[in-house]
Amino acid sequence: MQKFFRVQVGTNNIDSCARVCHSPTALGMQKTFGTGAATNSIDDLKDTHTIMIIGANPTDAHPVTGAKIKQQIMIDPRRTEVARYAKYRLQLRPGTNVALLNMFMYYIVSEGLVKQAFIDTRTEGYADFRKELLSVDIAEMEKVTGVDRELVRKAAIAYASSPAAMSFHGLGVTEHYQGTFTVMQIADIAMMTGNIGRRGVGVNPLRGQNNVQGAADKGCQPHQGAGYFAVDTPEYSKLYDDFYGVHVPNVVGKKIPQMHDAALAGTLKAMWVCGEDMGQTDPNTNHVRKALGALDLFVVQELFMTETAKLAHVVLPGASFLEKSGTFTNGERRIQRVNAAVPPVEGTKADGRSSGHHGALRGRRPVA
Repeated sequence: MQKFFRVQVGTNNIDSCARVCHSPTALGMQKTFGTGAATNSIDDLKDTHTIMIIGANPTDAHPVTGAKIKQQIMIDPRRTEVARYAKYRLQLRPGTNVALLNMFMYYIVSEGLVKQAFIDTRTEGYADFRKELLSVDIAEMEKVTGVDRELVRKAAIAYASSPAAMSFHGLGVTEHYQGTFTVMQIADIAMMTGNIGRRGVGVNPLRGQNNVQGAADKGCQPHQGAGYFAVDTPEYSKLYDDFYGVHVPNVVGKKIPQMHDAALAGTLKAMWVCGEDMGQTDPNTNHVRKALGALDLFVVQELFMTETAKLAHVVLPGASFLEKSGTFTNGERRIQRVNAAVPPVEGTKADGRSSGHHGALRGRRPVA
């Protein structure tokens, strides 16, 4: 899809739920580590001593990973199933992640648990960071979060003193306006304590949906192409031009909400949706459906007649994962081969075969 729209159509107006659910993870980890993906394998759970879960419910949302988690420090406003196993449960008020993690880092510093050798050899800017951290008003943070400071102190000591500590975070971190900063804090905690770069440690996002890691890797987002290179940086723009053999747009495209606004403004005339039910799941449903209804051409590629598909001018019947061969990339960056178990239902096609094989859009420019 991203190659079709960038190379054939000539636009960076390509977006996906990979950016929506975990864009703060991608940006926060890029700023701290240089890449927006899990630092470790799930297999490392057998080598860790301490697990910190922040804003995630892995037994429900990620059952394979959740089933492997036995001991946790739990930071979440909800009493999830996995919280029953937690030694330290920090039940903060919703939306106060930043304040609680400030307390957490304060105690790591004040209790003398920073791994200074790691800081000196592998990080930058720590002196200024430490100064700002020690100026945190702990009493105010305790009041804001609703979590007893002594409990936070004990949890921080347990994490920082552990021979190997891993963290996992989910949408309870990323789907906040301060999500990117929170991810950066989680990464900072790992670096302060030397819990990065070996087995049984690291920062690991629990991605929102199947293959969103792969979608981001492949460039299904308006600001970055395949491999996470910025589309508006001249050297990377030239890299894409040379690779594809055509000029690829070097202006950042529209995100999904901006596409809706542009459709209502009449500046975006057509849209092609593949496997996403935005007419049912996106915020402000009436606004979204009005925007989709304003398009001159609306194509939906789907398995089912969803609420979004009902609004389409053209519905392209897709094939399920059982009916196509290819790969998924999971949350630990593992590329998993999938082989078709049964042939596609008559009249349907796998996602990759639909672009350019159906006659509905051939020779047209679907996106303004």
